[in-house]
Amino acid sequence: MKKTVLPISLIAILLWLPQILLAQVSGLSPELTELIRLSVEKDRKLATTHIDREITLQQRKAVRSSYYPKLEAGGKYVFAKSPLNSELGDITGLESLGKISQLMQSPAFPQMFPGLAGLTGELMQLEQLLASQGLALPAFSKEIEGDFTGNYFGVDVTAKVLLFSGGKVPGISRALNEKAAAQEQLSRKSTADLIAEVIAAYDQLALLGQSGLLIDESSKRLEAEKRFAASALKNGFATTYDTLRIAAAEAALEAKMADFKGKKLLLSQNLARLTGQPASRFSNAFPDLQPLLPAVNSSTIANRPELMALQSGLQAQKYMLGSEKSHYLPKVQAFASARYDNLFDAEANFKSPMNIGVEVNSMTLGPAFMAGVGFKWDIFDLSGGSSKVKLAKLEVKKAANELEEARELLELNLTKTTTALETANAQVVLKSREKVVAERALEMASKSYSEGQISISERLAAETSYQQSALEYLQAVYAQRQATIELYRATGDLDIEKIK
Repeated sequence: MKKTVLPISLIAILLWLPQILLAQVSGLSPELTELIRLSVEKDRKLATTHIDREITLQQRKAVRSSYYPKLEAGGKYVFAKSPLNSELGDITGLESLGKISQLMQSPAFPQMFPGLAGLTGELMQLEQLLASQGLALPAFSKEIEGDFTGNYFGVDVTAKVLLFSGGKVPGISRALNEKAAAQEQLSRKSTADLIAEVIAAYDQLALLGQSGLLIDESSKRLEAEKRFAASALKNGFATTYDTLRIAAAEAALEAKMADFKGKKLLLSQNLARLTGQPASRFSNAFPDLQPLLPAVNSSTIANRPELMALQSGLQAQKYMLGSEKSHYLPKVQAFASARYDNLFDAEANFKSPMNIGVEVNSMTLGPAFMAGVGFKWDIFDLSGGSSKVKLAKLEVKKAANELEEARELLELNLTKTTTALETANAQVVLKSREKVVAERALEMASKSYSEGQISISERLAAETSYQQSALEYLQAVYAQRQATIELYRATGDLDIEKIK
């Protein structure tokens, strides 16, 4: 029979464990450490959290790029054709010209201005001559009628750079930086959850494997007792009832073994899912199950990723509040531009107020250069301003409340896990001692039965008692290991970088 007695030094360590100061996750087998790293590399949820953080960093980069210079170029070609129709009202300001015309036609004008009398006559004769030739001087009217046809081409280049955002860009950039930090901590939490899941599955596999070995040992002992009982039955030293009791015990062991095999198959498939390794790697594995001595017990939650994520979230909300408070500050931007415009192959024809036509072969404006500084100042804006500031203040209060609530719950959880580990350590010590006693009792019962001092029922009872004690010890070790892992999680030290 294989003897597995818990060393006295290990018992002492377990009893005095609360006084040990810790730092790294130690005591894990090389195979388990490898499986943990494989699962972290494979897990899609972890990959998604990393992608979310990268998205946030890209968003921060996009916000910071608001300070980068921007260069824009544009141009267009236009062909235009349009009629022009308009009717004017009374034209004032030219009344004196009408009076001069009336004065020149007055009979008294030659006497008043004898030097201009001849000129007036000549002008009238010229007007009559032009009229007879169809070249009458144009007459103005109140209507404007005509059409326009032409081509336009223009290009422009503009450079802009933000000089001052009013505090918006720095505030939002810092908030996104804190958001990325919070996402990194949440990724740590997801990693810790995954590590705990892998360790739990691996320990369950070890528990089933060790339990199966115990059943095999019991089967071998029962097989020996079966042969002894058969021989004793022939010689009249045993009864048929004794052999039936042994057969019933064997059937019970076979049922337990079938149950363990089914559970082991399920665990093998689960570990294959977590690590990406073939299930066959775990089907025939029999890892050892020993108490896990924690190497971290700082008795503080300061390193908990959830707490650090909420702290970063609170800081992000404070930055957003500062950004909203700066809404009243002006935004300042510098700019420079160059522009070129050209009107070509254009024609304008008017029927009134006079019959006239104009052709434009080319009219160029530019290149024109401009440079300067502009600003925008939202002096009064009911849609934002104070309402957004109030909303940001409420978000800060909400984040602060969530942080304090989480702190209280995490402190309570640390106390709970510390107490649970102390209890689990005590159970390991207790079950180890009970196992030693049951093992000695089994040895004595086997010897006494072979000497005919006790019945088969007493012998089988000792076998069952040892099986129960050995299984309870293994279950206590499993519970102690899980309690240790929970303590690592409670202090925030269950991290892939601390696995060794």
